[in-house]
Amino acid sequence: MKDFQRAMKLSLCFGLAGAVILPLIYEGYANISRTLSLLLLTAWAVFAGFKFSRLSRRAALLGAVADMCYSFGLGLVAYIGIHPLTVSLLEKNSKYFYLDFKDQALFWLFAFLIMLLMFVTMFFIWVICYAIRHIRDNNKRAGEYILNAFSEGEDKQ
Repeated sequence: MKDFQRAMKLSLCFGLAGAVILPLIYEGYANISRTLSLLLLTAWAVFAGFKFSRLSRRAALLGAVADMCYSFGLGLVAYIGIHPLTVSLLEKNSKYFYLDFKDQALFWLFAFLIMLLMFVTMFFIWVICYAIRHIRDNNKRAGEYILNAFSEGEDKQ
């Protein structure tokens, strides 16, 4: 039960932060650098996947799904507040570049696919941890077989 509570706490933290980060990254995507913005989003998703991977599998999957729902759902609400402020700030100092509908849809598709990297990161870390446990277990068994092979008790039958 403790893992589920921690998963919900992490999903709230990452979801609320992601709700602010997604609109800011969108504004960076539209006006600064598309590659840099997508790399920042990738780093965010991998970091969140790493943090969730330390929980049990069920709790981590629940937390990651809740995180994506919070990030995209509350991100829309945060976008309504952040976008006008960004437009007014940039129009005072330079030019604001508006994206057409196709580019906006492409960004949100990229954002969704990149956020799926949370799950890929979790699965990758779980597979690596499983392999390490399996190799260590095989090493212990091999050591026991070697010790038993040279014991004198079995030779006196």
